[in-house]
Amino acid sequence: MDKTVRTDIVIDAPPERVWAVLTGFGSFGEWNPCLRCIDGEAGLNNMLRITIRLAWLPPIRFRARIDRFSRNEILGWRGVLFFGLLHGRHWFELRQLDVGKTHFIHSETFGGALASPFLALFSGVTRQSYDVMNRALKATVEQK
Repeated sequence: MDKTVRTDIVIDAPPERVWAVLTGFGSFGEWNPCLRCIDGEAGLNNMLRITIRLAWLPPIRFRARIDRFSRNEILGWRGVLFFGLLHGRHWFELRQLDVGKTHFIHSETFGGALASPFLALFSGVTRQSYDVMNRALKATVEQK
């Protein structure tokens, strides 16, 4: 079974504007229906406290360390859940298309003993939640 969930969307704004919203963690609660809260600063090796909400599931809180960071290009972290039985490497890629457009890619690769059962039960909910977040990001960025 593929252990990666990947979604994408085209945003009518340059990567710099997408990046500004994506790294503005303090405002996530205002626009982001999936990543409800991120406490911490965007920067390589920084620790984050994240609250995620996947569709109808209860909120999940965990800590993660930023392990991918290149301004206006990629932001990613690795988090561990359930005493290490499930871990995820979550990342966002920003690829400039035509002038003023960004291809936004939102992915997560799951590992650990619970990865296969988790995805068997929740891959659809996870993909749906990421798509909803992508559309909310697009709407937020394009309003600015």
